[in-house]
Parts: sequence; C-alpha cells; structure tokens
Amino acid sequence: MIRVGITGSKGFIGYHLYQTLALHKQEFTLVQFERSFFDNNQSLDEFVSSCDVIIHLAALNRHSDPELIYETNKSLVKKLVASLKRTSSKAHLIISSSTQEERDNLYGKSKKEGRLLLSKWANESGGSLTGLIIPNVFGPFGHPFYNSVVATFCHQIARGETPKIDIDGDLKLIYVGELVEEIISVIRKNDNSHELLIPFTSKAKVSEILSSLQYFRKS
Repeated sequence: MIRVGITGSKGFIGYHLYQTLALHKQEFTLVQFERSFFDNNQSLDEFVSSCDVIIHLAALNRHSDPELIYETNKSLVKKLVASLKRTSSKAHLIISSSTQEERDNLYGKSKKEGRLLLSKWANESGGSLTGLIIPNVFGPFGHPFYNSVVATFCHQIARGETPKIDIDGDLKLIYVGELVEEIISVIRKNDNSHELLIPFTSKAKVSEILSSLQYFRKS
C-alpha cells in the first residue's frame, strides 16, 4: 500500500485526485490533511512522516494583491521543506507548477521558485521529486473567476450574462480527469523528473471556447 497525502485536497484538482485515488483501495491509503497543519509544526510533521508520497497542490491562485499570491505560495513550500528536513522524510514529493512559470507575473514566479526550492531539498537530501508543469485545467467543480476561464464562462452564460474577452489568446488545455491520470501514473512510476511538462490535450482560442459554450447553452 502506498500512503498518499495531498495538500490542497479540498481544492479543484485536489478534490478530483483524492476521489479517484480513493477508488483504488488495494493500492493507495489516503493520509488526511488540513490547511491548518501549515500553522502547526507538530501536525505538519506527523502528516509528512505518515506519507510515502506527498502531492503539494495547496496554493493561492488568484487575489487582488499579486504580492500576497507570491508570498503565500512561497511560504507554503518553505514550511513543507522545513518539515521534510525535521522529519528526515524520504517521501516522493510531487508539486504542481504551471506553464505560467515563464510568464512575467508573480503567480508564475511563485510556482517556479517553489518547485526549485523542493528541487534543492531533493538534491541535498537524496529525496525524490516530480515537478509537474501543468497547462490550463478545466472540468467539473471548477470555481469561476478562480480556477479556469471555462468555469467563468459557464457561470456567466448560465446566468444570462455576457462574458468579456480581455485577450483572445490560444489556450492549451487539459481536462482535470486526464490530469489526475497523469499524476497517478507519476506516483506508480516514482518518476524523479524535477521538471516534467504535462502535455496539453486540446487547444483553442478563448473566443472559440466562448462560442462553443454559448452554442451548448442555446442547444
């Protein structure tokens, strides 16, 4: 049995991953996590010590203050690294980063620096890390104005609102169920790639996505 803990297990990706892993009762045991563990060293250390695999998904995706996004995400990784060191953990760490790593924004910067902090821990401790570089994720239970433009458009169209397109760029997308299968594959393989690009499974302009959703609504 592989003992798996998920930080951010109540978030969009975390929820889907948790529910899917729970279906494989003969293979995985889920270690419970609460966000409050980050503020209690003893609780965090007990969690880390109980895991063979830790999937770090907890993060602040959006906020009116970009600096708060950056500081929050860096702080969560630093606390996790400190616990890994205190417990001399040999767990396989999997961290979710984003294709926004290369963009000029503080969210992307926080994700990249967090991944590199865990990479440094793995190199120094002999630990195992998989750093996932993930494209835009969409699917059920996504929060509008937070997780995905698809969720935002669905929310607005369902309420008779007219969505606004700020930049009609090309979006590289992956369905949340497909991403979950990718993560489970990484767990099974014990992949030790500090920078693993998760391939997108569809691509469309923002206007094309909006047009399709409006058509679905009319139909």
